[in-house]
Amino acid sequence: MIRGMCSPLAHRACSTLLLALFVSAASLVAQQQPLTLETALTRGATLLRPSTRVVWSPTGHGGALILAPEQGPGFALRLDDSMAAKEPLFSASDLRRATGVVSIYGKRLPPWSFVDDDTIRFEHEAVLYHWQLPGNARTRRKAARMLHWPAGSQRTIAPGDGHAAYLHDGDLWLTSSGGDRRRLTHDGSADIVYCGAAHRAEFGITTGWFWSPSGRYLAFSREDLRPIAPYPYQDLGAIPPRPVHGRYPMAGRAHSRVTIGVCDATTGATHWLEHDPAADVYWTNLAVRDDGAVFVVHVNRGQDHLELVRYEPDGKKGPVLLREFDAEWIEPEHPVTFLPAGELLWWSSRDGYRHLYALGPDGKVRRQLTKGEFDVQRLIALGDEALWFEASGDDPRERHVFTAALDGSGQEQLTSLRGCHRATVSADLEFAHITWSSVESPPSSYFVELDSRDPIQQVAQKHPITDYRLPEHRFFDVQTKTGDKLHGEVYLPPGRQPDQRHPVLLYVYGGPHAQLVKNEFSTARGLWLQALAAEGYVVCRLDNRGTPNRGIEFEQRIFRRLGTVEVDDQLLAVKWLKQQPFVDPDRIAVHGWSFGGYMTLRLMLLAPETFACGISGAPVTDWAMYETGYTERYMDTPDENPEGYELSSCLPLAGELQRPLLLVHGTDDRTVMWSHTLRFVEQCIEHGTDLEYLPYPGQLHGLRGNHRADFLRRLRRFLHRHLGAPTAAEAATNK
Repeated sequence: MIRGMCSPLAHRACSTLLLALFVSAASLVAQQQPLTLETALTRGATLLRPSTRVVWSPTGHGGALILAPEQGPGFALRLDDSMAAKEPLFSASDLRRATGVVSIYGKRLPPWSFVDDDTIRFEHEAVLYHWQLPGNARTRRKAARMLHWPAGSQRTIAPGDGHAAYLHDGDLWLTSSGGDRRRLTHDGSADIVYCGAAHRAEFGITTGWFWSPSGRYLAFSREDLRPIAPYPYQDLGAIPPRPVHGRYPMAGRAHSRVTIGVCDATTGATHWLEHDPAADVYWTNLAVRDDGAVFVVHVNRGQDHLELVRYEPDGKKGPVLLREFDAEWIEPEHPVTFLPAGELLWWSSRDGYRHLYALGPDGKVRRQLTKGEFDVQRLIALGDEALWFEASGDDPRERHVFTAALDGSGQEQLTSLRGCHRATVSADLEFAHITWSSVESPPSSYFVELDSRDPIQQVAQKHPITDYRLPEHRFFDVQTKTGDKLHGEVYLPPGRQPDQRHPVLLYVYGGPHAQLVKNEFSTARGLWLQALAAEGYVVCRLDNRGTPNRGIEFEQRIFRRLGTVEVDDQLLAVKWLKQQPFVDPDRIAVHGWSFGGYMTLRLMLLAPETFACGISGAPVTDWAMYETGYTERYMDTPDENPEGYELSSCLPLAGELQRPLLLVHGTDDRTVMWSHTLRFVEQCIEHGTDLEYLPYPGQLHGLRGNHRADFLRRLRRFLHRHLGAPTAAEAATNK
């Protein structure tokens, strides 16, 4: 049964969920304003800003609904037992009064969470505050300062807020709610890095500190970068330019050494996990149990073998609980999660798809909890009898919410509407808040009662993007010679004439870990592609073999030969495009960034007469110059696979370039070194090959601010020059 949701902003009954909750394609027809690249660059973030979200209480199913900024000054509404938002909870101005800091956050709410139903926590200027909410008898108190640390320091806060750890001048410190401070390390430097995302942030590593669930124990990483050869970074903005110390681990060469420390926050005592200083292994996916035991996933340098190891509370190496092997590569990205009765939740692609398993305390697989020809993408919540997760289901372009029993007795898909769903679940596991969108419908959100599966309508919202006339969208499929189905999509100029042929931009990434073709609404950062389509271009994207969420075999098609099968697949998209009545086959361009920049070069060099022009951003040009963990996973080392490295390099092909190319790169790129582009430019000079080259001063791997806007405007001018600007007939429908 669908129940209405009332609030100070809306009070109306709902009829059916599909009609009242979601914005359909029909509601977009009446858009009046043309969408342009300038609109995307100047207003994109406001047009597609997230709408409402929910912050759950740590107990029960209480919580708060956070309204989107365009609905007025930032404030939160309390949710009642039926998920109705009936009363204001607090506002940004309340926080200013509570802290006595006039400038705090302006009109927006800071990131915050509940301590209990009547108290929230938030941070400001290196202080963690607790504040009792309006409506409580003690609400007139100022917010209490619970923890503080030096301004500008990276920090992590323990569960329960009893302690915080922070980095100061490279070393790790611990502070308590009582004000005590302890220095835990004494050798931090540019070459000895504590608590960073070790191993170049591969294997799902995003941080270097890990708390036990109770907040008593803190495990932390120490990464020794000194085995890595120095790299000649420069500060080109200085007068004169000055060298900047740094290191970069290239494929086949020495990389860092990682060790793990564990601190008992109640005493400050620290010990180090037992390790072999000579072992060339990756330390990944740490989890700390409340007794101080640490679970680590070790991956060998060749990345075809992992071991799940338990280290005892005193740091001694315990048993190897589990081993997994894969002849191509193995890439664990999730630590174990602790289940009842000492069991462990484990992620594995052992059956061909990424699924969840229950391991016994001894590491033996007891049950497979999720099954199907899809990859589990996210664990949402975990209870005593069931878990909730997100996965694509039967269509890899979608994302749905599922539940599975912990006894292995079955699973159920909870969402069915076509598109992508993302969920959060209340502490008592009775309700979920689900955000949904599709290519035609901007994000909407609603609640679901998990036992009955009954949806509950939320406040209707108007997205500013619906004031603009958006491109028409179509999915398409092509098939490889090996029988793999590849999913693609095109954005077509709105209101186009059936007999009108348009210029095309093939936007490509094509590398691991990135799926472009999804049945979800565009992000603000991708709105510029829709703007180009609205201005008269056909914009095409395709997910080739090697991209994620299609099972491990599909991903591993690229092993030891990057830039080969991916090119074949993208050319299938071009073949399909040339068969369409809305495409001008002589006016097709290609563009990509990073791996997509590499793919742009590969496509233009291996199919030199296919594209009218190309724009390559920050490309890898020779995999022997890229970082160890990523490159060796897919290519092995240069000594092990010299033919593959030669085959995958763009440098020997520089003389094959026939069509106009714009090549851009940030001069301070720390991911794909600027030298990749410099070497390719040098090869073009050697071969007498013409190209346009633009370095962006001081920019990192992704362009930001004015540099990004300059590049996108420059890209459009380059397309106009070499494809011809869309004609009046091609662009008139967006007026």
